[in-house]
Amino acid sequence: MKRLDLFILAFAFLILGTLFVSAEDLNITQQQTAENCLLSSERDIADLVTLNISINRFNDTYHLAKNLYDAQLILTSKKSKSDFSQVISYCDKIKELKKTAIDAYDSFKVFMNFYKDTVDPNMDSSSVEKIIQRINEEFSGERYENVAQLIDEGYAEITKVRSEQTTLNLAYKVTTKKFQDFFKENWISLTIALVIIIILYIAYRTKVTEWLLKKKLNSLLLRRDTLKKLIGDTQREYFQTGSIAESDYRIRTKNFADLIRDIDRQIPLLQKELMNFSKKEDLAKLEERDKRRK
Repeated sequence: MKRLDLFILAFAFLILGTLFVSAEDLNITQQQTAENCLLSSERDIADLVTLNISINRFNDTYHLAKNLYDAQLILTSKKSKSDFSQVISYCDKIKELKKTAIDAYDSFKVFMNFYKDTVDPNMDSSSVEKIIQRINEEFSGERYENVAQLIDEGYAEITKVRSEQTTLNLAYKVTTKKFQDFFKENWISLTIALVIIIILYIAYRTKVTEWLLKKKLNSLLLRRDTLKKLIGDTQREYFQTGSIAESDYRIRTKNFADLIRDIDRQIPLLQKELMNFSKKEDLAKLEERDKRRK
């Protein structure tokens, strides 16, 4: 029994030693994997810099992984339990995000070439340009995961814009053809109607111009009469009733006289213009009325 007990005890120590060595080897292997993945992440970030892709988000993740790796090394040096799995997880995120970013940039480049080759300058492409602006904003914020969906929306919007433009072009061609056919069939009637319209326009414009000139002349004559009456009222107030001061009298009469002189300058000009429109009898009546008012 004693030999058997010793044998069992020795076997147990052997198993525990094997497990301890295996755990230590596993920890060393995990540490080496973490170290390699950090080096790989550094190369990934360098590749992104070469492609001129923003790396702020990548750097943040890398620093988290590196700090965690350094912390686990300290635990390992103190013979404490360490775990490098989270470091590897961060590295995997960098690798996955790098692939997403490069795919997004490549897809966007293809989309922009398609946009330039497809969209005509005459098209209303404002809706597509809004989507392009949103894509650029996603790139600026390093939200590469959202780019693919926006690019799909962009392709759909380009198809919609082209379809609408095709419909407009077709409607324009149909309308133009109908107008051309109608003009060919009715060009004589249309020409006659156009000539009549032009004649009526000229006649109408002449009458309206004459009417406006007469109205303005009569308005000036009436205003001059009103100013003369105001001068008479001012003279009565000053000489007869004495209800206004001499300074007020002089200011009023001077202002009224200036206005009358201005009207007297305008009246001959209007009469001259009216000579081109009014009959001699009508003009003579206006001149006679003007003389009586003076």
